[in-house]
Amino acid sequence: MSTARLESEDLPMLRGTVTFTADLAVPDGCLHAAFVRSNVAHGELRNVDLTEAEQTPGVAAVFDAPALGLAPFEYYRATTLGGKMARPLLADGRVRFVGEPVAVVLAESPAAALDAAELVAVDIDELPAVIDVERAAADEVLLYPDAGTNVVRPLDPPDGGGFVSEPTRPVDSAQPDGAPRDDPCAGAACVVELVCENDRISSVPIEPCAIVATPFELIRGTPQADGASPDCELDIWSTGQGVHSAPYLYRRLLGVPTTAVRVREPWVGGGFGGRGDPMPEFFVVARAAQLLRRPVRWVQSRQEQFVSMPYGRGQRHRIRMGFDDEGRISGIDVVMWSDAGAYPHMAPMLAAASYRQSTGLYRVPRLRYRYGAAVTNAPPVGAYRGAGQPEVNAALERAIDAGARELGLDPAEVRRRNLLRADELPYDTGTGVTIDSGDPHRALDTAQELIDDARWQALAADRRAAGDRRAFIGVGYGCYSQTAGSGDDPDYASLELGPDGSVLVTCGSHGHGQGHHSLWAQITSARVGIAEGAVRVNDADSVTSTFGGVTGGSRTASVLGSQIAAAATELRARISEVAAEMLEASADDIEVTPDGAHVAGVPSRLASWTDIAAAAPEGISATVAERRGGPTHPYGTHAAAVEVDAETGRVTLLAFAAVDDCGRMLHEASVEGQQHGGAVAGISQALMEAAQWDDDGTPRTITLMDYLIPAAADVPPIDTARLGIPTGRNELGTRGIGENGAIAAPPAVQNAVIDALAHLGVTHIDIPVTPQRVWEAVSAAEAAAG
Repeated sequence: MSTARLESEDLPMLRGTVTFTADLAVPDGCLHAAFVRSNVAHGELRNVDLTEAEQTPGVAAVFDAPALGLAPFEYYRATTLGGKMARPLLADGRVRFVGEPVAVVLAESPAAALDAAELVAVDIDELPAVIDVERAAADEVLLYPDAGTNVVRPLDPPDGGGFVSEPTRPVDSAQPDGAPRDDPCAGAACVVELVCENDRISSVPIEPCAIVATPFELIRGTPQADGASPDCELDIWSTGQGVHSAPYLYRRLLGVPTTAVRVREPWVGGGFGGRGDPMPEFFVVARAAQLLRRPVRWVQSRQEQFVSMPYGRGQRHRIRMGFDDEGRISGIDVVMWSDAGAYPHMAPMLAAASYRQSTGLYRVPRLRYRYGAAVTNAPPVGAYRGAGQPEVNAALERAIDAGARELGLDPAEVRRRNLLRADELPYDTGTGVTIDSGDPHRALDTAQELIDDARWQALAADRRAAGDRRAFIGVGYGCYSQTAGSGDDPDYASLELGPDGSVLVTCGSHGHGQGHHSLWAQITSARVGIAEGAVRVNDADSVTSTFGGVTGGSRTASVLGSQIAAAATELRARISEVAAEMLEASADDIEVTPDGAHVAGVPSRLASWTDIAAAAPEGISATVAERRGGPTHPYGTHAAAVEVDAETGRVTLLAFAAVDDCGRMLHEASVEGQQHGGAVAGISQALMEAAQWDDDGTPRTITLMDYLIPAAADVPPIDTARLGIPTGRNELGTRGIGENGAIAAPPAVQNAVIDALAHLGVTHIDIPVTPQRVWEAVSAAEAAAG
């Protein structure tokens, strides 16, 4: 880890000296918000009585939906059936999940707001709830009677999306006579069928959501108002992963110009996808500040995070995979349903992302992948680390293992027979993805060496021979390919040499723990020639940067990093021109150093950075706002060795190896840190994380006592390797690293557990492979075997 990053970004966060949203100083008179939430998953909202709460000392106002006066809204208009499933910001007419906001209390203190919220009387006529996505798709219980269906996206839409009936690549032999041409597995020597559940999981950020919204008239003339337009009405600080989409949403809802809302984000205690869009509660807080002309703060509690923040995953794959007798994939047939939650958010788009990644790193001659999405009586589903790609990869990797076991072949060898070779790349998968470059075989070979496969396999055989039911050993693998930095969204990078001789980097997106400031300083220093310590970074402000994307999708280094590099190259050229004029030389003869610029071979004739800045009173700057390059494809293999107690179901992770190719590494220590973080996220989903609801829609996992995440003792040392093969898709040659482990680790651990128990007849256990699930699977297998 570089000293610069340690001192500027990591140590302040570790020491607790940074300012998070809840720590911000606000003007006098700040009100505090507390939300009244539904305790019923589905029902008709008959009455909301605010009278007693409004009369409570310290309460400034209480709003329900009519009093708030906001129309229902949509994050993405394409996913709400033409607005029929748009979301009211406070429940209006019907509640659709436990935790849905019904009213909001504004009071002089957090305690007064919480106390008054207890006094709001909510009358709900309960309706049947539906939690299972396929049951919801059957439309037995309708969440939106006016829509007439719960299905947001049907399995086989008229546009044919998600269905490939012709070979994705040329096949070696013709379809067998009489075989249905729409069955990709027809004629296979072996066909395995699995139902793979990918339960909903929470991003569980260290810092829950928070917002401070201040009417701008209260802070005019103060330093924090600098740069805002004269008609700015609201100054907003909030937790998030991007500041530029939010003003447009506030504009739509609050009826003000986009320029009337300034959005900033301070230090953020973790994102992981769940903060990609502003929380609905943020718009309620902003509206309250607008109506009351007072600052309003809301800080989400941990329990509120579990009942209202978007969840990730929530997909069910019914997968059939065909193989020839040598273990080569002949076809894949999938039906996948995506749980959208109570209000369609990103689920249909995440389902499409799953489809695009449905062949992974493998040659797949024929594919049929049908996907649909439906609403249920649970919180909405959004992005979480990998966003649609871990879900399909888990099903794909499980089917590979199941097929290998059915054929009596080594699972690693079956992968090797199907993995794309380096000389086959670039490769068009037929699903809208072209894998550009890399060496998947090298990744698998390195993972086998790193996990010491032979040692664990020998130990596993010894344990089985000894009949030691308390300590069976298994080894599992998870290969993966990811699409990172997808889409055409550019970012914003502007570099300017200041009068003090420093370079200010202004960008459109920001980090939340990844070390972006240090990385941008490193890139700028390398390209411009100035010292890293003389580079300042200004980000996460909708006013100072023109536009920008969210920090997510493993896009930032490849998209924004490449734009910063390009802007830095332009800035250096302009600095050289100014220095050349000062030193009466050609710009081609100028050398730039941390001390300034001089003529090559004549270091004594030095123009300092402040001299150069003074020589250009109009300023020296460079801005790059167009996207540089296209989507990249990180890939790799993760491996796990586990010990399973067949008597109790307990799983102990003995060893873990992560081999990733994120392209050119800009800061290897940071890359390794991301490998560890991603792997732990994936291990956690494989072993313990799962959000659960009763059949009536009551959440069962709303604290960290019942929604489990790993402690340090739950994870062994993680061995890592990095291939570092540059991509040609962007200027820096980077691919992305933040989500890789969350894609690869879950099937690696899951496959290892099943490998440990396969000799008992266990063929599949859904993640998380909890002791209860393991014990039940072992008991069922042994009962079936007599």
